[in-house]
Amino acid sequence: MIMKQIKGWRLFTIIALAVVLLGTFVFIGQAFDKDTNQGIIGYIDIMRVSSEFKPFIDVQTQIDVETQKMQDKFDTESKNMKDEAKQELFVKYQNDLNKRISDLNLDQKMQEAQQSLFNTINKVAQEKGLSCVIDAGVIYYGNPAFDITDAVIEAGAKIK
Repeated sequence: MIMKQIKGWRLFTIIALAVVLLGTFVFIGQAFDKDTNQGIIGYIDIMRVSSEFKPFIDVQTQIDVETQKMQDKFDTESKNMKDEAKQELFVKYQNDLNKRISDLNLDQKMQEAQQSLFNTINKVAQEKGLSCVIDAGVIYYGNPAFDITDAVIEAGAKIK
């Protein structure tokens, strides 16, 4: 008797699960309706974009120039210092560098570059009829037709 009840619950569970899965597939099928371009997911190599997107490069170049200036000063001044004195001087120059970056508003410029990237991704995605863009690093395979990395980099090159 108990075995029949267990088999009955198993059958009921399997049928219920099948109905839920069928409903899910129908819902997903409607979400990815080819006639409306809804549900098309694009992807972008954000690591590549972060190193090739012109607004990022412009700000990073300024940061690199300021960093190199401080490094050169540190190297010259610390040449004959002992380790403890070098560490203290390093902290001083690190603080000076942070102040210089702040004075030049490079943090703000980096945030503006990031907003520019988001706006560019949004624009390219809309032009290509994509409903969603994800990082290429989180997918195992993506149809190259939906890779917008180059388009975003090209659009970024036109930003002044």
